[in-house]
Amino acid sequence: MPTSERALRQFRELAADSDYADARAERRGDANPGRGADQRAVPRQAGFESFAAPQTRSQQKSGWQRWQMLSLDPRQAEPDPAQFMPLEPAPPPIDFAALDAMREGARTEGYAQGYTQGQTQGYGDGHREGYARGLESARNEAARLQELAATFNHALGRVDEEVAQTLIALALDVARQLVHQAVQADPGVLLPAVRELLAAEPALSGSPCLMLNPDDVALVETHLAGELQAAGWSVRADAAVARGGCVASAASGELDATLSTRWSRVVKALGRDDPWEPPHA
Repeated sequence: MPTSERALRQFRELAADSDYADARAERRGDANPGRGADQRAVPRQAGFESFAAPQTRSQQKSGWQRWQMLSLDPRQAEPDPAQFMPLEPAPPPIDFAALDAMREGARTEGYAQGYTQGQTQGYGDGHREGYARGLESARNEAARLQELAATFNHALGRVDEEVAQTLIALALDVARQLVHQAVQADPGVLLPAVRELLAAEPALSGSPCLMLNPDDVALVETHLAGELQAAGWSVRADAAVARGGCVASAASGELDATLSTRWSRVVKALGRDDPWEPPHA
């Protein structure tokens, strides 16, 4: 709004004030005493009586006031912008129930998030710890199984060795019995042993003599008389020599072909030391 229009508007407001018009009339009556008391000045048309501002209560009591024209300077008449700014609305009342509900909701949400996070983290930690413990247990179990396997292999080896030795002993026992039975059933099994002694190298020298069990002398002389004579061997009976065996003795040495001696050679080749005559014999 222009400054002149604003000043005119203020002037009209002042002129419309009835108190201001009455005070103005009284001042005019004091200035013209010749007028009667009943001759009061007729007020002018409202809105054009004066340029003065309304009186305060103290000025109204004294009956006069000093007139002062309003400033027409646009800079001084420029109203304060703060007067035209809208008033800020009053803040709404605080809803404590809503605040409590929000606080409770935040606490519940935080608890749920913490619970979920803790559960996830706890599950991960528990899984890793359980896996580590399970792996350690599996390693210990594997080590124990390896130890048991080694012990089992050792025990199995011992069993195998014991079984093998038992089988060998059984086989030797069977062989011993078969030899005895063969000698009893066929005394001629002695003849190959005698021929082996005759062909042995180096040959015996110095009056070699073949000693036989008395029951075998006739058998050997019947079948090997010519060979013995050609080799220069004589035959002599000796009861110390078991039947089925023989001993060749000479000045150069002695050759033993008894059953016990030949048995010892066989069992030593097998790594054993079983006697010819069994313990229960």
